Amino acid sequence: MVTIKKCDTGDLDLLHKIAVESYNDTYQYLWKDGGTSYLEKFYQKETFRKELSATDIHYFLVYENNNAAGFFKVRENAIASYPASECMELDKLYLLKEYIGKGIGKIIMNFIISLAKEKKRSVLWLKVMDSSPARFSYEKAGFEQIQINNLDYPEIVEKYASIITMVRKI
Repeated sequence: MVTIKKCDTGDLDLLHKIAVESYNDTYQYLWKDGGTSYLEKFYQKETFRKELSATDIHYFLVYENNNAAGFFKVRENAIASYPASECMELDKLYLLKEYIGKGIGKIIMNFIISLAKEKKRSVLWLKVMDSSPARFSYEKAGFEQIQINNLDYPEIVEKYASIITMVRKI
């Protein structure tokens, strides 16, 4: 059974642990240094602590049979060409590798779409690495590519630097 729990500051240690582990499971191949510099810049525990207190950022832990399986983060955040009041960004969605391919992502996506509707948001958007298998899951969930860019980080492997912006109208 899959359950989804909104995070608060009491979940900080578990959220941070799951975030780092799932990122390493997913994206080490992108980096010449295995992702160390990226994690040091963007996955600091203090950053998570600050974001847990923000009113426009929402973290959720995902459990399968009471075992932490992953997490996701949504933000009430605008994207060009749409009114800010209509937009919600899926900023992160990661599962630990042993939970991938079990249909959990689809459950999470349905939850996020319901959350967007509850918050009266009609545009859900995200960015995903072009090389990520998750891209195809997002396409199946109704997201469409609207833009592609290259990331400019010193340690990124150039052939994997493409990131896609995708939108789904709700």
